[in-house]
Amino acid sequence: MKQTIIASVLLMGVTAPAMAVPPHLPSVYSGGNLWTITAYDDSASAHTQWATQGICFLPPAVVGTHERGSWYSVSFPDWNGTYSQEGDQVFIYGDYAKDVGHDGIQISIDAARTASGHWKEWRENGAFGITIGFANTTLQRVGRCRSVTATELPTLEIAPRYLSDGKEAQFPAEPNQRPFDLQASPYVLELFK
Repeated sequence: MKQTIIASVLLMGVTAPAMAVPPHLPSVYSGGNLWTITAYDDSASAHTQWATQGICFLPPAVVGTHERGSWYSVSFPDWNGTYSQEGDQVFIYGDYAKDVGHDGIQISIDAARTASGHWKEWRENGAFGITIGFANTTLQRVGRCRSVTATELPTLEIAPRYLSDGKEAQFPAEPNQRPFDLQASPYVLELFK
């Protein structure tokens, strides 16, 4: 009996710290929910930079050991989705172009204001999909943005992004997008210095 109690106490001591229980800190929401996300072509030996976008994470709900919520872009129209965070791992997915284009992003929060990982982007075509690209990605926490409701997401007025040649950008990671001004967004509340 004594050995069973000791074994149980030791087991609890080993497993308790390993459990990831919310709130997760640092979190993508707490401490500033506005991030820039930059894609780098993973298939190029030089990892050529593609695009940078601004995204806002909305308040999460606790689901077991995860914190889950929605996100939206302040720099690319109709780009939004869902995220789930457990510990320093964050899984982000979303749609754009009236739900024809898709993104899957997996990141690790490296520090309070930085994260890195992988970004995949594709479009539907009725078969295997059209791969736009596989990218490495970095994120920087840059400020705070307005929380919106799920019903507001379709009505957000995000201006189109344009390429350096003047054509409209067709997908969030598309290379050669003109820079955007976060301060000009009505959804940005504060930029960190």
